[in-house]
Amino acid sequence: MKLAIISDPHGSFDDLKAVLDDVRRETEHILCLGDLYECHIGKKRRHERFHHVEDVVTYDPNYEALLTFPSLRGNQEERIDEVLVIDHPVKTRISLLPEQTTLEEARFLHGHQVKWNEDWEPVVEKGKYPLVFIGHSHIPGIYRKGKSLPWEIGTPFHLKKKRYVINVGAVIFDREWCLYDTEARTVTRMKA
Repeated sequence: MKLAIISDPHGSFDDLKAVLDDVRRETEHILCLGDLYECHIGKKRRHERFHHVEDVVTYDPNYEALLTFPSLRGNQEERIDEVLVIDHPVKTRISLLPEQTTLEEARFLHGHQVKWNEDWEPVVEKGKYPLVFIGHSHIPGIYRKGKSLPWEIGTPFHLKKKRYVINVGAVIFDREWCLYDTEARTVTRMKA
């Protein structure tokens, strides 16, 4: 199966539409690792509660219409869910998002749950799944034993039977995504 993995659209209609148009030339299987939205409330204001959606997130029906694929809960969704205290389609969507999912030998999560070093490289502890896909930092990369490996746009990277952390990059601004071929055991860094 070919799975398109996207992350961090942060409410950008133009960037998400461009990426989805690009993705659909390769596959119909899409998973977003989170941060579908951009929360207008900073971390220091998490204790506040809001009763108007527009105070917390930009609600765009055209953007919402693009969200036809499964997604995980990112740190932006966590904050929105925490501070927004009214019934609204955004709140409902967010409440249904899982924190992580798995597929065969791969684990998928947003990435705010893992530790990061000073160079914004992920530090993921060994676990059951040899492949861990993340986003969050907006910095695409493949990591093996804490070291960054070369990963060129458009060139499939063959995953050996080892452990890897793959950061798929960001939809917003960079329009990057990852094509994961489960049968060929490759990941390809893509850019719309």
